[in-house]
Amino acid sequence: MKNITITGICLILFFTLFSCEKGITDFLDKAPGVDVTEDTIFSSKSQIETYVAGLYMQAVPSGLPLGNKLPGAQHTNDNITDACTDAGEMGDTWYPSQVWNVGGIQANNILNQEDYRFYYRWYGLRRANILIERIDAANVDAAYKEQVKAEAKCLRAFLYLEMFKRYGGVPIVDKRLRLIDNMKVPRNSVKEVVDFIVKDCDEAAAVLPSSWVALSRGRVTKGVALMIKSKTLLYAASPLFNTATPYLDLGANNKLICYGNYDANRWKLAADAAKAVLDWAPGAGCILVNNQGVTKNYKYVWEKHDNSEIILEYKGYPETDKGASAPWARVKPRSIYSGWGGVSVPLNFVKFYEKTDGTPQTWDAGNNLNQKYAELDPRFAQTIAANGSRWNGDYPAIDMTVGGTDAANCFGGAWMHKLIPDELSNAKPKIVPLWINFRLAEAYLSYAEALNEFQGPVQDAYDAVNTIRTRSGMPNLPSGLSKDEFRERVRNEETIEFAFEDHRLWDIRRWLIAENDGVMKGNMWGIKINKLASPSTEFSFTPYVFEIRSFHPRMYLHPFIQKEVYLGYLIQNPGW
Repeated sequence: MKNITITGICLILFFTLFSCEKGITDFLDKAPGVDVTEDTIFSSKSQIETYVAGLYMQAVPSGLPLGNKLPGAQHTNDNITDACTDAGEMGDTWYPSQVWNVGGIQANNILNQEDYRFYYRWYGLRRANILIERIDAANVDAAYKEQVKAEAKCLRAFLYLEMFKRYGGVPIVDKRLRLIDNMKVPRNSVKEVVDFIVKDCDEAAAVLPSSWVALSRGRVTKGVALMIKSKTLLYAASPLFNTATPYLDLGANNKLICYGNYDANRWKLAADAAKAVLDWAPGAGCILVNNQGVTKNYKYVWEKHDNSEIILEYKGYPETDKGASAPWARVKPRSIYSGWGGVSVPLNFVKFYEKTDGTPQTWDAGNNLNQKYAELDPRFAQTIAANGSRWNGDYPAIDMTVGGTDAANCFGGAWMHKLIPDELSNAKPKIVPLWINFRLAEAYLSYAEALNEFQGPVQDAYDAVNTIRTRSGMPNLPSGLSKDEFRERVRNEETIEFAFEDHRLWDIRRWLIAENDGVMKGNMWGIKINKLASPSTEFSFTPYVFEIRSFHPRMYLHPFIQKEVYLGYLIQNPGW
């Protein structure tokens, strides 16, 4: 029988399933008499494969704006999460990120403003649990049964990671619930959720293959299970959770939002988990992109589908037009193929980029903007469209001067270019968007961060960071850094390397720095640009504050939606 790829089935399901307004329990139970449908599902391998593909659609998210409702989801994600942070500002005020930027997140709007997949995950959990419970009785070979169970456990772990990083402790549902069961499952502690994810990952990693043939790319591998475990333990070891004193007090229920104690060994567990990914990678053919040149390696990673660095890629997108279609319309400036506003990059974020000699760049007002940009880390030009830079062959030079062609609503003075490949052009107006869920560079920097927190800046931590810097032409970190100094350098590296990849909002919250001035609170800076009089080819720039943002400590974790809390079985996170 011809194999059916996860990608193809996901596209079919994407356009045929439907959504509706329900509570969590509606997503976990089914009415009597539906087992005949399950019997049909588990009657053949082809039916099971279709069901597995549906689980992938429900479990594997994308951080790109989708622009239309997902099956089972309540809302769309109309922008990227980095626009809720110092990394971005959407070009229009109607985007959900602006609600974050004014501190307006509430328990009754969190789905619309970020967690549009909240209910959809419960669909996914039910599907995963059904697969795990029913597959053994199916008339398929034993090896396939073990594979499917491992995929279901890995994807179940992924669903819980996505909930854990948002809410802390959540209800653990590890079986299919029926109408006769108690549907009001209370929250589990942070420790219990982390342990549950790790157990699923360990069991999945023991069975899953290290790689798949090209036709099946997009299915989870041993590396995906190891990455989910690594990220979970990194979050668990971070200040948000690894503490005796939570960001806000929840009294007797503090263990729903933190461990209740600090344990340095949690950093060791995180380091070991990241190292396991690095040890797995060579045998699976998973390697950092290093063969495109230091000015192109980084861009190649986020432009080319299924490149050697990707561990898991979202496979639910069809070819999408460059014009008014999501995701492109939402992340492009208006001047580029009639975008819907684009993502402006504040000066706050540009300041993270070092000069190519590894020293900080200065950003006082001046008459040498071109020079400033030219001196920056090569990843800057591969990530951000600054004044005078090339967008693609259709737009060879961006004009960000006051009143310039591309300056409208660009409050920061530069545009996000990452995520939008050069290939998208008049010559090729439709392409398949690329969203990377996990890539190998994450394991290097997670390893460095966790090692430093556990042991201080040992050589292995230096080597991991320097590996990432070297492939983009940046010098090694200076030797002799203190633990605190190394922490700041590795955090800076993570900020740059994973810009606009749905890391920043979660990183600054797990580090408990979101309320620092200029991060998610306080002054957001842009620059006003003017061309100097001829014959000069330079531009003047003047920093200015374009927005003063608000962040409340309660925003370190998402609120549960109020109607679920009213049902009496969920304890709300503090401050909401």
